[in-house]
Amino acid sequence: MKLANFVNNPRAYVNKAKDFLLNKRRVVLHAGDNVQCDICNWKGTQFFEGKCPKCRSLQRTRLMPFALEYFNLIQNPKRVLHIAPNLNENTYMAKNLQKGSTYDRLNIRPVKHINIVQDITHTNLLSENYDLVVAWHVLEHIVQDVRAIEEVYRLLKTGGHFLVSVPIYPLKSPHTFEDSEIPSKDFEKVHGHHDHCRSCGLDYYLRFEKVGFKTQELKVQNLPPSDIEKFGLFEDHVVWCFQKS
Repeated sequence: MKLANFVNNPRAYVNKAKDFLLNKRRVVLHAGDNVQCDICNWKGTQFFEGKCPKCRSLQRTRLMPFALEYFNLIQNPKRVLHIAPNLNENTYMAKNLQKGSTYDRLNIRPVKHINIVQDITHTNLLSENYDLVVAWHVLEHIVQDVRAIEEVYRLLKTGGHFLVSVPIYPLKSPHTFEDSEIPSKDFEKVHGHHDHCRSCGLDYYLRFEKVGFKTQELKVQNLPPSDIEKFGLFEDHVVWCFQKS
């Protein structure tokens, strides 16, 4: 935290420092074999409010490596495009993709770990260039999400995969809801987050099938309870693995 931020809000600075030290202690004192964070490889007795004390990964973030293994997408060298990855996602992919893989990170805004600054709804990237595209809790932020899905379809090789997860809101909602007339100031009230422009339902995969994708689905609630507990996953999360035919 910068000095100016400390002067303006010293309590936030102190709380952040306390949180940092608390989690440093937890990493050591709660080491064990009950749970495992696949993002940073920490093993311990428990997660804390769903977060890993070492890397602070969330339940949804730890689901990404689980899903990559579940759908057998992390094996063999690949050309991978990751749309707007957070730092933990980027770290995991960079460390775990097979040697010889190409790993591109795209975002509409420049970020330190991003190497392609473009809008996924309209890129100048080569067609049929990627084996795998990942969008992890991203599409709910994109107004023209169908255009983004179409663009990913263009970028993927035949047989390539698009790994997607979005928040289902409200939990277990069967239907996707959006209304372009809802002002952004009301997004949190309507969609549960100030930056979500739609409420994704369990039928969200249909938008991908209309573009031409075939669908495989992973519902965390259907996994063995031992896996849910070990990796600290959230039972209501859903992952779709789409394939370009």
